[in-house]
Amino acid sequence: MQPADMPEIEGNDLAKATMSLVERIRPHLRTIAAAIGLVFVGLAAWTVVSSQRDAEKSQSWDACLAALSTRDAGKLGEVAARYPGSSAAVWSQILLADNALAEGGRLLFTDKVRGRERLQAAADLYAGVMSQRPVGMAAERAVFGLAKARESLGELAAAKQGYEALVVEHPRSPLVPLADSRIASLDRPATAGWYDWFEKHDAKPATTTESASAAESAPAAQPPADGK
Repeated sequence: MQPADMPEIEGNDLAKATMSLVERIRPHLRTIAAAIGLVFVGLAAWTVVSSQRDAEKSQSWDACLAALSTRDAGKLGEVAARYPGSSAAVWSQILLADNALAEGGRLLFTDKVRGRERLQAAADLYAGVMSQRPVGMAAERAVFGLAKARESLGELAAAKQGYEALVVEHPRSPLVPLADSRIASLDRPATAGWYDWFEKHDAKPATTTESASAAESAPAAQPPADGK
């Protein structure tokens, strides 16, 4: 055999091998084509869903910011209901809880029943946020807010556990110094005594405009950091 004949022989062998492979694949061509089609359909569907999610994410934050700009608690609630699971919904719930916490703390000095109702609403909202397992600052705010609500309700043991959880689980949080301060205060007997006294104080609804105005400027229902 001459060297010049080698390329032709190799070419024939390659052609035979290729044709053999084609013959083996031919019965399965429809199945292969269908599989490839499904892949492309899946990619197209993923692209559409991804685009929709991005659009919905943008809309949820637009709605949240709009509610914030008008200070409308009702609209914040609508964001949380309309976009469940989104970051905007989580922060809307946190902001609603913050509002309930602040309102409840003020009302404790003028209408203890309503004040406790608002504080419990705040605690429930914070707990609802925590059940969604948020991350970052949202998680820190929920843990700290729940502990603060518990403290304002006089549930001192649960409040201390919440503050301690924040320190352990989020050691780099800017809220840690505040949590440490509350833990130290709750460890002092004077703090428990203050809450015992406050619990026995029968705050009633304000009957005059002047009393209501004074209540609005009152501090939150918790003792100062030194426990006095």
